[in-house]
Amino acid sequence: MVAINFKAKVADAVEGGEKRQTIRRTARCKPGDRLQLYTGQRTKKCRRLREVVCTDVYPIQITQTSIVVDGMIYALGSVMAYHYAKMDGFEGAPDMVEFFRKQYGLPFDGFLIEWRQKHSWE
Repeated sequence: MVAINFKAKVADAVEGGEKRQTIRRTARCKPGDRLQLYTGQRTKKCRRLREVVCTDVYPIQITQTSIVVDGMIYALGSVMAYHYAKMDGFEGAPDMVEFFRKQYGLPFDGFLIEWRQKHSWE
């Protein structure tokens, strides 16, 4: 089982199921792995948000002008760039690019991890 921690500002979206993906520097999971999603790990306010199953892991690169997912290049103004940004909790692709520029520098190379809710029979 793989634990993934989220910032408090997106915890409600993860817990409520609106946010079903995350972008990380490393892919510590693979499709089929069970994931435990938390906020506040290593603090007294640690809270498990949900348990899910990883469905896909794709390489992702974020640049100043595009988002590249699994080799497919999407310009920042494209519908798919907007889709990936919204699914990750951003208002749009420019907001996502700005976050990754400030947090990690560009280009950012990492992994897009997607999941679905774990069912009781799994």
